[in-house]
Amino acid sequence: MNEMKMNKKMLPDVRILSPAEGRALFEELGISGETFVRLWKKGKYVKRACEPKVLRVAMLLPLAR
Repeated sequence: MNEMKMNKKMLPDVRILSPAEGRALFEELGISGETFVRLWKKGKYVKRACEPKVLRVAMLLPLAR
């Protein structure tokens, strides 16, 4: 079995955000982090979960809690 060797060029750039920077990204959707979390839990973003803006913000859910 061949294993693909991973190197830094194959990995995406990672940026560490402060909680304040993370919360600011929620504004891309025009809502607060608290509102996004509430709507996410209710399933309001199920049909839009693969949209880049929604996906980027969904990955930040730990920062909004």
